[in-house]
Amino acid sequence: MKKILVIEDDYAVLSGIVDLLEAKGYSAFTAPDGKEGVKVAKELIPDLIICDVMMPKLDGYQVLQELSTNNATSFIPFIFLTAKAEMKDLREGMNLGADDYRVKPYDAPVLLKSIEKRLEKSEELKKFYSHHPQSSVSKPETPKLLTNNDRLFLEHNQNAGFITIADIVYITAETVYSNVFTVQKSKILLRRTLKKWEEMLPDNFLRIHRSTIINLNHILNVEKWFKRSYKVHLMHTSESFIISQRYSAIIKTRLMK
Repeated sequence: MKKILVIEDDYAVLSGIVDLLEAKGYSAFTAPDGKEGVKVAKELIPDLIICDVMMPKLDGYQVLQELSTNNATSFIPFIFLTAKAEMKDLREGMNLGADDYRVKPYDAPVLLKSIEKRLEKSEELKKFYSHHPQSSVSKPETPKLLTNNDRLFLEHNQNAGFITIADIVYITAETVYSNVFTVQKSKILLRRTLKKWEEMLPDNFLRIHRSTIINLNHILNVEKWFKRSYKVHLMHTSESFIISQRYSAIIKTRLMK
């Protein structure tokens, strides 16, 4: 029976989701605020987390940031649930690494479908690593660090070619794959986790949350954002990225060097 943790400070919403989950055969666990949610998640290690955004003590974004830094909880599928429907909030949640985003009042069939889809992807990921132990992110050896002048030969399906490390603008995660975006505006999909990239790339590459690594050398500008976080705009792309409060301290230190 799959374990699902619901973190929600509105008791009516919380109880409604629990009833919905239990009716579908899931084992539901609850937490009334973000701080308690982090504690329960680390103890329980649920198969999926549904979390409200606006909560006391720790909001949903802070919960996700906290769990993303813990090896035991970083890969748990995470669905945000909030009454705020503005597009900027949607983008912030997804930039922080959320797997999905549902707006209250939620549609029960849609929420259940989202849960089912995320659990299926999680199972696929577990099966992949069980059959490909050499691809495990916990592999003990550490690859030699690359420099910005190094060239990598990347190959995926019928596409292959060299790329210079300095030309990588940012990298995003896609389950066991990653998308590499370059200054030439190309997008290369290959089987490599962000953890593996972190072990290989030079120090000017920074992981800003669990789904994205950026090249600090390609930062166009930085602006203040919600709750002392920052929004970063990169050259060679129209995309912008939200950097959490935790990572904001790191990026300020790097840029001040």
